[in-house]
Amino acid sequence: MNSPFVNLFYALQAQIQSLVPAIRWIDQEMGQLEHYTERPPVSWPCVLIDFDGWSFENMGRNCQTAEGDIILRLGFAPFSYSNQLSPVKDAALAFYDVEFSLHQALHDWQPGGFSHLTRLTANTEKRHDAIRVRMLRYHTAFEDYSTQPVTTPASPNAVFNI
Repeated sequence: MNSPFVNLFYALQAQIQSLVPAIRWIDQEMGQLEHYTERPPVSWPCVLIDFDGWSFENMGRNCQTAEGDIILRLGFAPFSYSNQLSPVKDAALAFYDVEFSLHQALHDWQPGGFSHLTRLTANTEKRHDAIRVRMLRYHTAFEDYSTQPVTTPASPNAVFNI
């Protein structure tokens, strides 16, 4: 595959899979946590990846710089109560440890061809079901030379008629 976004997606999958083994499902964001009847088609916890807010600026010679955000939706199945009397509150709050491990695996990591990832935001999604979703936003950039004209050097034996 040639797309920088495909390469970034695969790099993210590999990095998360190797450094955050608690995450059991890593996939593209395709609405899995919204469009379901009984149970979302994921394993818990999951990370759903999307790319958002990308802008491009010309550098000349048909090349561009690109910068934008990686959106990670970290989803957890409903578990338990975390009130002060709950005997399982550590398990109920374990998602924060998974989120922190994910952040440690990604912040300042530099996937091939991209700048270092920088965390921008972390938010809890407001939902009408019991699924817990944390949305993490990281920023990165790359330079795109894919449309640069291909030039070939002149042959040393070339004859030029002027």
